[in-house]
Amino acid sequence: MFMVTPNTAQADRLKKIFRRIKALYGTIPAQMEFLGNIDAEYLEAFIANVVRITRHPNIEPDLFGFLRLHTAWREDYTFCKQFNTDLLLTRGYTQEQLDAAIADIATVPFDSRHQALAAHTIHSIFEPKTITQKSLDTLMEMDWTQKDIFDAVSHTGDLLKNGRILTAYTNKA
Repeated sequence: MFMVTPNTAQADRLKKIFRRIKALYGTIPAQMEFLGNIDAEYLEAFIANVVRITRHPNIEPDLFGFLRLHTAWREDYTFCKQFNTDLLLTRGYTQEQLDAAIADIATVPFDSRHQALAAHTIHSIFEPKTITQKSLDTLMEMDWTQKDIFDAVSHTGDLLKNGRILTAYTNKA
């Protein structure tokens, strides 16, 4: 799938990392295998970010999955579309909820605060020049902190960046 050769120099280290990933997800997602084959440190940093974000003290962890799903569909990241669809379905969401959020991120199945944060996040990523202090103030009036807002935008921006990199490395032959 990806144009990358196996990372034999770090095989033992990767075997341990992949074992943890498989225990968590039941499989090793192709994008994680790709990162490990580039360098184990890239994969470990990616995993550390995922763990940090899923333990976010103020944001519903599944919101990040919906942000990734919406972005993956918008950018046609095949690998991320399937992974995040499967992940959210196993967490109890319906295909109808996923389809609605793909079409309009403001319909994520959470409270109005999370819906506003989701809409702002996608707007920030795809139309960054239109973000104003007023839009940030509106979110902060809803009791989101600067860090909360940045964490959502940064995580989604990371997906956009990583998706583009993975697309460049996707075997198209």
